[in-house]
Amino acid sequence: MIVRDSIRISSPIALRITLVATTSTLKSRETFFILSGLVLITACLYWSRQVLIPVALAILLAFILTPAVSALQRRGLGRLPSVFVVVILALLLLGGVGYVISRQIDNLVGNLQNYVDNIVTKFESLQGAGEGGFFGRIQHTAGEISDKLTQNEVRKAEKKLQENGKEKPQPGETPAIPLYVQLASSGWSRVGEVLGPTAEGLADSFLVLVLVVFMLIQRENLRNRMVRLFGHGRLIATTQAFDEGAQRISRYLLMQLFINTIFGVTLGVGLFVAGLWSGERVLWQYALLWGFLSGVLRFIPYIGTWVAAALITGFSLATLPGWYLPLGIFAFFIVVELLTANVVEPLLFGHSTGISPMALLLAAAFWTWLWGPVGLILSTPLTVILVVLGKYVPELHFFEVLLGDEPALKPYITYYQRLVARDLDEASDLVEEFAGEHPEEVYEEVMLPALLLAKKDRERGELDADNYQFVLKGMRDVLEDLASAQVKTTEGQKADTKAEASTVVFLGCPGRDEADELALDMLARVLRHAGYAMEVLTSAVLSAEVMDRIQGECPAVICIGSLPPGGLAQARYLCKRIRLQCPKVKIVVGRWGEKDNVERMEKRLHDVGADYVGTTLTDSRKQIIPLLQVAANTTPAATNPAELVTTH
Repeated sequence: MIVRDSIRISSPIALRITLVATTSTLKSRETFFILSGLVLITACLYWSRQVLIPVALAILLAFILTPAVSALQRRGLGRLPSVFVVVILALLLLGGVGYVISRQIDNLVGNLQNYVDNIVTKFESLQGAGEGGFFGRIQHTAGEISDKLTQNEVRKAEKKLQENGKEKPQPGETPAIPLYVQLASSGWSRVGEVLGPTAEGLADSFLVLVLVVFMLIQRENLRNRMVRLFGHGRLIATTQAFDEGAQRISRYLLMQLFINTIFGVTLGVGLFVAGLWSGERVLWQYALLWGFLSGVLRFIPYIGTWVAAALITGFSLATLPGWYLPLGIFAFFIVVELLTANVVEPLLFGHSTGISPMALLLAAAFWTWLWGPVGLILSTPLTVILVVLGKYVPELHFFEVLLGDEPALKPYITYYQRLVARDLDEASDLVEEFAGEHPEEVYEEVMLPALLLAKKDRERGELDADNYQFVLKGMRDVLEDLASAQVKTTEGQKADTKAEASTVVFLGCPGRDEADELALDMLARVLRHAGYAMEVLTSAVLSAEVMDRIQGECPAVICIGSLPPGGLAQARYLCKRIRLQCPKVKIVVGRWGEKDNVERMEKRLHDVGADYVGTTLTDSRKQIIPLLQVAANTTPAATNPAELVTTH
């Protein structure tokens, strides 16, 4: 009999252990397959970059040109003529600007010899300023270190020769140096070395052009094929992913083009004006060149701006006399960049890409390693695609978590996590910051969900009694701080309800424990915003004492607070006893946070006498206020009941 009972008991336990082990194995296997797939995809992206880079460039150019094609189509021009008109205009624009810029670059390179004396003069002035000063001492120390290192290397070489039995080379003796013979290459091979990269670049450019034309002509057809390929069984999610990805990338590219154009034009105009004002012809002569290069280089994330700054500063130092004008040009560049990055981009750009700054840095490093300089340019659009995939593909959700700009944790989870870590300062700061923006939602959105998490963890045994009491005490302290701040902000203000001047007795009764009492205290703060007061009874007293208090005062409204998990039986028992002793009292039960079997729970509470049942603080607030307003019309006026918000 004992063996049979032990088998009955152990069988469910063994089954549960088997299910847990199987689930863990499946999750580990799924993680392994995902990581293996990512490694395989990365390898394919690297080895097929010669084909994928032109395709990626063509897709981005198609995104940029699509709005212009669509605008021409809306004005009655056909699809094919619209595409050819836009592409030809874009080629003419790029060709014209490229021709002018190339001529200016050739002219600048040809005149560099004329600025050698200016460069030498500046270096001599720097060298003279460094002698005997701070930089001079640093240079002298560096020279001494270099000499000592050279002497040590010579001693090591002499010692090695002596150990090998070779004589030390005599002064003036030249050691034997092996001669290398290099065969002269033929003329045809040199032509091939020169024309090979040029032909490859032209071929890639032609491929990109052809792909752009076909993508613009058949963009709907390509979209539908992609939806059919990836949307089998997930049509809605795939459609939303394509629409959101296209919207984000298109907005990013167009805004980036617009912002960089403004940046380049502003810089070019500034150089032109500076050249006219200072009389330096070289400034306004090459203003177009540096404005264009600055705008183009700014497409390269993070380093493009500073490369442009270095080039312009070097150009001004080499061509302009003195130091004040070059330093002024550098300062002007920095001011324009700061205004563009901190004023223009937030206004026009905002957070349209949905990528965090740290993720942009990591993505730039990854795509540069994978595809070189082109990968650096394409890093942001490609990362946007990964974030969108993580949003709509459950298996790739980690992309959205790692790369997205959404908060990693919700405020209530962060608040609870800080309380568990016993970091009251950060927990209080988080609640105060949230309350400053949403004073009435802080209890519903942060405090109560954190309390529910604490109670669930306590019921599961994951939170011990000591830490649980610390969390409750921390929440109570935060509630008191919020109450003090609200009293200061509302001092002198007049309430907009008549219930503030009534003698309505309104009690809050915890269903079981201290967590229910704390939740009722939160409801009291919520009601206080509307001008009503609730006296919260303590959970430490016996139920008989609570019933004596209720029978003696005969309150108009009683709110029973009960948080899941558990506690429903105690709430039903308390509700039943109150109904028996006070048949006319209005009973509101707050089962806050309950999500499972809500209808069944409400029916069970209504059966024992509850008038209303709420699953959120907002629901309970909406149910209680009309009851208090009705009771206030039949109760004589008294003092401000906001002073009654106490816990006994």
